[in-house]
Amino acid sequence: MTTTTQTSAPEATQPVVEGELRRALRHNARRRERLGPGAGTEKVLVLRAAPEWRGPDRITVAIEDGRPVTARVRGCPTVLAVLDALSGRHERDEHLVLLTPCTKDELGESVLAQVIGNEIQHINRWDLVAEAFGARVLDPRLTAPERRWLAESLLDAQPTGWRRLTGPTLELETALRRLSAVRFGKDEDERLDAAALLEWSRDEVRVARFLALDEQERRGLITWLEQSVGPVASVVFRMLRHGHVHDAVPFGLVAAELYAPTARRQHAALQARGRAEERYFGGQAPSEQALKAFAEAAESLTLRWSQNGRAEEAGLICERAEQILVHELQAGSLAEDSKLLSAGLDARLGRLAKLIAQALPAPKPIDLGVIEAALTKLGEHRRTGDRAAEVNAAISAVRLTRWLVRNEPPAATVKEAATWYVRVGGWVDRALAELWNADTSRVPQARSAYAALYEAVRARRAGIDRGFAERLAAWEGTDTSTLLLAETLLDRVARPVAEKRAPLIIVLDGMSAGVAAQLAEEILATRAWTEVGRDADGREAALATLPSVTTYSRTSLLCGRLQAGGQSEEHAGFTALWGNRRSKLFHKGDLPGGAGAVLDDEVLAAIRDPGTVVGVVLNTIDDALRDGREGSAPTWRLADVTYLGELLAEAARVGRPVILTSDHGHVLDRGDDIHPANAKSARHRSGTPGEGELLFRGPRVLAPGGEVVMPWDERIRYLQRRAGYHGGASLAEMIIPVLVFVTTESDCPKGWHPYANPSLHEPSWWNTSASPAVAVPAPRTPVRASQRRAAPQDDALFSPEDAAQPKRSGGLGERIIAAPLYQAQRGFIRKPPPDDKVAALIDALAGAGGKLPVQAAAKVVGQPPFRMAGFLAQVGRLLNVDGYQVIGEIDGGRTVDLNEQRLKEQFLGA
Repeated sequence: MTTTTQTSAPEATQPVVEGELRRALRHNARRRERLGPGAGTEKVLVLRAAPEWRGPDRITVAIEDGRPVTARVRGCPTVLAVLDALSGRHERDEHLVLLTPCTKDELGESVLAQVIGNEIQHINRWDLVAEAFGARVLDPRLTAPERRWLAESLLDAQPTGWRRLTGPTLELETALRRLSAVRFGKDEDERLDAAALLEWSRDEVRVARFLALDEQERRGLITWLEQSVGPVASVVFRMLRHGHVHDAVPFGLVAAELYAPTARRQHAALQARGRAEERYFGGQAPSEQALKAFAEAAESLTLRWSQNGRAEEAGLICERAEQILVHELQAGSLAEDSKLLSAGLDARLGRLAKLIAQALPAPKPIDLGVIEAALTKLGEHRRTGDRAAEVNAAISAVRLTRWLVRNEPPAATVKEAATWYVRVGGWVDRALAELWNADTSRVPQARSAYAALYEAVRARRAGIDRGFAERLAAWEGTDTSTLLLAETLLDRVARPVAEKRAPLIIVLDGMSAGVAAQLAEEILATRAWTEVGRDADGREAALATLPSVTTYSRTSLLCGRLQAGGQSEEHAGFTALWGNRRSKLFHKGDLPGGAGAVLDDEVLAAIRDPGTVVGVVLNTIDDALRDGREGSAPTWRLADVTYLGELLAEAARVGRPVILTSDHGHVLDRGDDIHPANAKSARHRSGTPGEGELLFRGPRVLAPGGEVVMPWDERIRYLQRRAGYHGGASLAEMIIPVLVFVTTESDCPKGWHPYANPSLHEPSWWNTSASPAVAVPAPRTPVRASQRRAAPQDDALFSPEDAAQPKRSGGLGERIIAAPLYQAQRGFIRKPPPDDKVAALIDALAGAGGKLPVQAAAKVVGQPPFRMAGFLAQVGRLLNVDGYQVIGEIDGGRTVDLNEQRLKEQFLGA
């Protein structure tokens, strides 16, 4: 018997042995199926292979029925070693795998009779690969000599088993794609792209696993990925080769600045490029085109992470990129131009603050150009999510600057002042709250700019408050036919609503107009509600009692008459107000439900009863004035007001209208310490008025003696310091916002108006930079008296002088309405808008460069702003020929946009 060792046999790895064992077990299973249970019982597998075995003594594989099969593996360099292995002790059901270079003749028939298939199995790795993928045909390119590594890698990398192919052929691209996916930590069916490769570079464990692969496999996969992924792969693997792959994504953000068009000729950029190429690529940098593609992919990945729950990691990447750019490459000036790095955001915020500071204390229209450009540049920064509060404060600063630019005429009446405050002044105060709470720790230069802006705005607001208080003190309480009062609010607003459907009346004690605007935005954003109102031009306000405190104003509101009192008087008065109609009033202590319920069962039952008018008093805001709010958030959201969200949800569920109002507003403590006298209330007292105060008398003064001293200056207080105060004569305290929401427009009372576009409640300076110098032609037909309101929708963006401009003739509008195509279009519309209004609108838009705020366009055509959506839809049917957009709304319905060139091409052939 020979003992010759055959050294030409291939080495068998564990994946190969496991694959051959599974194949042998399937062979035996097929024999049993064909010949009966007595066949295919052999448990020895002989593989012609090098006798070296580097795997475990025992291996376990799963067969098709799911059962595990365990086998011992022995390397047998000689026939004697084979015989020794066969004669050794074996556990029951254990298989034996022998790796030997011996031939069939050397082993003999007696040995082969004991083995599976009665023959030595020759290892063919590609056969195992084909079997693993369920392939009948192999792509000839797979078995090329230069890809010998691929078969071994496919067998070694396979998960519990490669997914079966849908076709008969295993293509080279399929094999490489699946192998690379698994080797880089993905599912085998995932395609590795630039983003996946950059993500891989951040994972130290996966990178280490790749580096531990056989060098031949690493080179093969790198070559494949450079071909399939492109330049990003080339840059990543070059950084891997030089030991900097973990900085790949941060360096991509750096490269975006180094190779930006604006940096092309900058000396600092050129020097930084040289340093980067030497440090990260050993002086052999990829092409500029490859680096730009790499930079774009890194920016895209970082931006996506900053928005999808990985913001913290995105922030760390940006910090590292900034460190590389500023400290390692000594190019800090380039970081300030970045649209992703924090340094870029800092620079934009600082630039904007500087421009605002330069325009103060009395900014002019000419100043707005550079300020708006700086705001636009700020908006171009793409990673502001974690610093949204800073950005919002900057936006508020620009809004307030726009407002300061406007030449605002004083209100002539108490009614005008009240309407101005709910439509304009409350928005000013809302922006002021954002500004006051601004975090300027990263951009210290913004602090002084914001402080100067705050003082300039507050000085103007103080003048407006003083003018209002003086008119209020002189007002005799007459002519309240259009002015809502606290004591008439339910009669004039709630009763008409109740004629359609019983409302839920929510009195948010202390809610100011600015807070009401914030809450309304969130309520309307749910799309469960439509806001409606009595005035076609927008929201209206009510006037609190004097003094504007809960004891007087809330009791008067809920009773429907001037009255002082507390909860017992409110309950009795609310019931009497609704007479024979069922009504329920709930206060703070009535609302909590038991275990597992937010609202009390009685509250829910009342809301669900369609015949009951329900009133609810919520004290969250008023309590916050006394105790302060947690944190420094300048805004109020639904979640901040206890029970408000649940009440609205329940009302929406049953289709009940909601009236959201308050009994008075409030002013906030801003650190001033004007304390001229002691009193029992924070913002009203008896005695002789001093600086910043006025004496009020009249039937609506409910204080003892029929007179009261109230400050119009929001800085004055009479009690110890609190978070905020109410009871004075400033607009913020005296004006009660009134909001009405319905779930269906059929519940809109007769003669009322649906506000289909919530953005039109915003004053024009809130989200647009329309200059007050823009001249708007007057309507060509007289405006009906019912469409003219004593109080303006906006604050002198379009002054009375604008409406008196001479009639324009022979302009673009006249030429368009005379065109044959225009006249033909009119024939397709049942009720087309008047030609003169269409012409006026075209001329106004053309004169303003193609864009006008909706409020401005409404003035041109003599329409209420909230009806402009329907009007513009009709105009669009005239001008938007064959689906080409000529006129329409943009900016969320805030702006009317005209494509003048397309208009001329369509109708004039120009």
